[in-house]
Parts: sequence; structure tokens; C-alpha cells
Amino acid sequence: MPAGAATGNTCGGAVSDWVGEGELDTAFEGSVTLPGGSTRAISIAPQALGSTLVRTEVTASAEESRAAVGNFVLRINSLGRGQITFPTYAGESGVTTGTLCPVGTRVTKITGKVSTAGVEGKLDFTASRT
Repeated sequence: MPAGAATGNTCGGAVSDWVGEGELDTAFEGSVTLPGGSTRAISIAPQALGSTLVRTEVTASAEESRAAVGNFVLRINSLGRGQITFPTYAGESGVTTGTLCPVGTRVTKITGKVSTAGVEGKLDFTASRT
């Protein structure tokens, strides 16, 4: 194998690891941590099988949530692990910084940074699916 060549997919290195294979996968559900420790709900849901289209929704208040629909960008490191950059209502892309694949290559938990309306800077988030 040439120097710097990527190994095979080990966790999240294929679009199907994020959106499903054979049927559309479930959404990642979790929370965004705000300054001061309070949280907002986040959902990142695949929209079409075999596609990078996702719907990202972040709760803005008890009465309002804000969403963006668009394509994620999949990046694969030299260890075969994938990370995604995805759309948000706040305009700046969210990004995963950690992925968990307990069985096979399907991603079941993600951590990362995301922008949310009304709060400056990128905030930590954690989301998972079964």
C-alpha cells in the first residue's frame, strides 16, 4: 500500500454508514450544550437512501425549533474513519469530531461542534441512534 493511502472503511467511511443500506436509517438524536450548561435538542436525520441529504433541527426555545436541509460532506481519514460536515439553520456548518461504530461500520454515536441561532461560536453536541 502506498504511503499515505487510506485503509478500508472502519467506521463511517461510506455514505451508507450514515444514511442506511437497504432502508433509510434512523435520526441521530441528542443535545447541544450552551454556555452555562443548559442544552438544546438536536436531530440529524437522513432524508433519502443512498444520498447525503440530511435535515438538521435544533430546538431554539420551548416553542420553536429551526431546521436546515442540505447535503453533508463525508471526509475519510487514513484510518478509514469518516467524519461529516452538515448544514445548520445558523448558517455555519456543523462538524463531527468523533464517531462510534460498536458493530461494523454503521455510525451510532457522534460528537462534534455546531452553530446555533442566537449563540456565538461553535458549541459541543452529542447525538446517538440505536
